[in-house]
Amino acid sequence: MIQHLLNTTAIWLLSLVLFDIFLRKETYHTYHRLYLLFTFFAGLLLPLWRWTDPAVIEAAGMATPAARTEAFNQAIVEAGTKATTIDWQQWCLIVYLAGAVISAFLLCRDALIIASYYRQGQKSKDGVWTIIETNKEHSPFSAFRYIFVSKRNHYTADQFRIILTHEEHHGRALHFIDLLIMQLGKVALWFHPLVYLYNLRLLMVHEYQADAAVEKQPAEYGQFLVEQSLLGTAPALSHSFNRSPIKNRIMMLTRKTSAMAKGKQLIMAPLLLVCFIFFTQKAFSDDKRKEGNKVHYKGNVFELWGPATNDTVMVEDPVTGEWILKIARADSFPTKMNGEYIYREDELSRPEREQVTKTRLAIQEFIVDKMQPAFEQLGDGVYIMNARNVIVNKEGKIVYHERPFFMSNDRPSGLTEKQTTEIVGRFNLLLASSDKFDPIMRAGNPVAFNIESLFDLKNLIIIRDHKFRK
Repeated sequence: MIQHLLNTTAIWLLSLVLFDIFLRKETYHTYHRLYLLFTFFAGLLLPLWRWTDPAVIEAAGMATPAARTEAFNQAIVEAGTKATTIDWQQWCLIVYLAGAVISAFLLCRDALIIASYYRQGQKSKDGVWTIIETNKEHSPFSAFRYIFVSKRNHYTADQFRIILTHEEHHGRALHFIDLLIMQLGKVALWFHPLVYLYNLRLLMVHEYQADAAVEKQPAEYGQFLVEQSLLGTAPALSHSFNRSPIKNRIMMLTRKTSAMAKGKQLIMAPLLLVCFIFFTQKAFSDDKRKEGNKVHYKGNVFELWGPATNDTVMVEDPVTGEWILKIARADSFPTKMNGEYIYREDELSRPEREQVTKTRLAIQEFIVDKMQPAFEQLGDGVYIMNARNVIVNKEGKIVYHERPFFMSNDRPSGLTEKQTTEIVGRFNLLLASSDKFDPIMRAGNPVAFNIESLFDLKNLIIIRDHKFRK
């Protein structure tokens, strides 16, 4: 989650810097609007993109070194000296939810203000638009198909036509959809300053587009903008005359963009290339980022007993059935998570091992139940799957596992590479997004533990007549 947020921030920051340097002063407002919306969503979605590398496979660590005993004894000493600590992740979640609730409340308040203006105001029709006279001191603003003004007779016929033309363009261009997206983004990511910058840039582009639709001399229209800027602000869920810097809007009315400036729009291509290379899960944002004997994975730091080693193994080609040589990266097992010890089954008492067995069976049932539709699309046969070093934290959540595998027990195998990839991908996703299971209690306190092998030969996947049989 933290890595995703960092990558999102990097994409947004780079996109906004390029926008301000190359595009902000040009008059291609429709392109600017698409650029801002596209890069905003790209920042949210691109960090989720994961590349695969079929040339290297991950093999489960098999060794159980004797030095484990020393680490185990050290963990007992540390556990005896540690006082009860506050779970900082829970505090972060509480703070985040509190901020989201406050942001949602402010958004609902603005919606209620608009609803109140609508109920109490005097209504009249002008084509498809409804004019609401609120008798309140504020600049004209629009929301949906409604245009809100303080009092219609405060404006000359010419001025009121300017207001209608301006606000009607907001409606025809569906600017309200952009506005709603950004307001929801401010609720979900209330703590992120770049969300607010995106909102301001997008509102500015909206006003540029609406200003360009008004057929008035820049001097006359600019004077009207200045007059409206002195009035009160409008609710956040609306477009208002006094939004965005008035000076910039007046200058944009007289600005001419040269044909050569169109070339600046090509900046989108290198921007996307940079984002794909550096901010997807193939690069430093990979789910598992290794530094020596440490693995950074989904916001946690796992200490391995030793560094990863490369070796060669024989694996079966799922298409031809032939055995081929591949490079395998074998990790040793994690011993600590965020500085706290991870218990293996051979270090637990008999009652504790029984708890581990219950948890293993619960995970197996969860995985098999969710994957049953995929199993039943396979040909008849016997299949084997497994995942090793499945780490369950103190809350009963799976927080780490080695890459699972799935293969046919038959020779030659009728399992295609596509089927293998899809099932392994689903298996991996289920492990990462599984429900919470019962934690292991040790001396009255929950502890993290390692399920060294999730499945074994007793848990074969048997398919007969496209039906899964346990």
